[in-house]
Amino acid sequence: MKSFWQIVCLFCLPAVNNAQTVLPVRLDFDGITIEKPFLYQLEQPPARLEIPADLPIDPKQWQSVQSINYGRKFFLGWARFSVRSEQHRTVWLELTTHFMDSVGVWTSLPNSPPQRLRGPSSYREQATSAAPVNHHYFLYALNLPAHDTVTVWIRGRVVPGDAMKFSVRVWRPQRFLAMQQLDIWGWATFAGIILAILGGVLIAFMFYQRSIYLIYACYVVCLSVYSLLNDGWGAFLPESLAWFDSISTIVHWLNIGLGAFVLFSRRFLGVKSGSGRTTFRWPEAGPFLLIVGAVLLAEWAQRYDYESIVKAAYVLGYAGFMGYGIIWLSYVISGFRQKTRLVWLLIAAVSTVLTFFFINSFLINFGLMLNPLPDMLALRIALLLEFTILSAGWFYRRKLLQRARQQLEIQNRHLQADVIHNQEAERQRIATDLHDDLGGTLATIRRRITDIRLNLLDPQAAHQFDDLEPLIQKTSDDLRRIAHNLMPPEFMRIGLRDSLRQLINSQPGQPTRFTFIVSGDEQVLPLEAELNIYRIVSELVHNINKHAQAKRAALQLMYQNENLTITLEDDGLGSQATKTHEENAGIGLKNSILRADYIGAKLWREVSIGGTLVVLEVPYSTTPDAPPTT
Repeated sequence: MKSFWQIVCLFCLPAVNNAQTVLPVRLDFDGITIEKPFLYQLEQPPARLEIPADLPIDPKQWQSVQSINYGRKFFLGWARFSVRSEQHRTVWLELTTHFMDSVGVWTSLPNSPPQRLRGPSSYREQATSAAPVNHHYFLYALNLPAHDTVTVWIRGRVVPGDAMKFSVRVWRPQRFLAMQQLDIWGWATFAGIILAILGGVLIAFMFYQRSIYLIYACYVVCLSVYSLLNDGWGAFLPESLAWFDSISTIVHWLNIGLGAFVLFSRRFLGVKSGSGRTTFRWPEAGPFLLIVGAVLLAEWAQRYDYESIVKAAYVLGYAGFMGYGIIWLSYVISGFRQKTRLVWLLIAAVSTVLTFFFINSFLINFGLMLNPLPDMLALRIALLLEFTILSAGWFYRRKLLQRARQQLEIQNRHLQADVIHNQEAERQRIATDLHDDLGGTLATIRRRITDIRLNLLDPQAAHQFDDLEPLIQKTSDDLRRIAHNLMPPEFMRIGLRDSLRQLINSQPGQPTRFTFIVSGDEQVLPLEAELNIYRIVSELVHNINKHAQAKRAALQLMYQNENLTITLEDDGLGSQATKTHEENAGIGLKNSILRADYIGAKLWREVSIGGTLVVLEVPYSTTPDAPPTT
């Protein structure tokens, strides 16, 4: 009985052919995209239709469309069109998709049963000998006899939950090969630009060692691989790498790429977590784990033909992608609150790719837009626009950071000037107080003791007062020395060289013996620079006396052509110094480095077992920053 109805359908197929518009193939034909009113798709295909003989013959059940798009409503669908050529020729039929698990193509002439075309029947057969040439879409050789109408029947099957959509094109073989070359060159150019971007990013990472470069590289790699696989180039992979070309693997590439982009956006905008660190956090990991779980669930359900679970897994997957969007929007809002200009660049960059995914994922994949756009060309353009804008934004971001660093350096130098000027003012005050107040008090005490000594009749008591005289004299000498070190009274008159000579000559001969050496013609530096040099050397000499336990030390001034080089070397403990001594000496060294930075000089220290060498290089053109006005 079934065979009887199939025979009836075969005789009725010519009536269906006559009910549709026939596309004429011109003599100057190069390529045609089959569209409305020549292209039809079955509006409500049953779940099981394996051959054209099973198709309904009522023309009302066939919908005239611009291109085939069943969205996610059906996992099996049929399409048909009719062409007529005035001469015998062979053309190539292209279905612009590789996202179909299986494809079948039949042709029929009037009053003859449909015959199945030889060609790829699954997405892994596109780049094999089953097709006329290796291609990343489904391609078939279609024979058109002269003066006859040929009806083409196309059956497509996708994984339940996936979208079935494709355009139909007919090519003259020579024209197809030329267009294929252009397509290959387009992808090669895209790949070259991506490799150039990755090379620049990796070079930047080698110089700056910041994780944001690796995250950005991960995003570029994942989206580029996604676009290549999404356009069917995975068909050229060997069987050992065929898993790269599966739909689930493509989703993983997209999932990792979007996760990397969210992390990149947070660092690009400078959005901090509660701890102040820009690290991977659970709100960002949530969508990633949800999508991975949805893909694994879909694969399990497909294995056991649980169509409803597959569709639910797709919904979960879209919820995960929406989660990425919500997190990204929260970072954009934080960027607006921080009033950073970078947020506009990020929005401009991502809007291109978001527009593509919105059109492709929602309007096309769900059948809301019946005419699919040239997906991969649009994606290539969107990605290149995004990468271009992000690269420009990267340079702009570096310019903003550089400007902020310059402002911070200016603030730090003004702060250094404040600190140093306050120190000098405090030294001046302490030196004055010591000399005028404490020095006068000691002189008064000395006179009073002398008066009391003259009036004493007890020789023993007089002798005890005589013992106080050396202590008072030593105290007076120490007071003058401390006041002199705080503010040398003759510094402005005798200059840096002789002040340092006096400093070294005033040091006790034990336990360290100091030597002072000068070479070259003396050059006069600005007074404030010379004063800070004196402070630095004084601090270093103090550290040697207190911590180095050296027997010999040498201070050398070398007046060279462009700068004054000062070296202070000792044969003390050096690297054998205890931790406490090293910490105490480090405080003085930090203060010396601060003064050296202030006058534009370079200070470095070399510590070894044999002692310590400190070198101070001061350019003659140095000019200390003026303190900020108040």
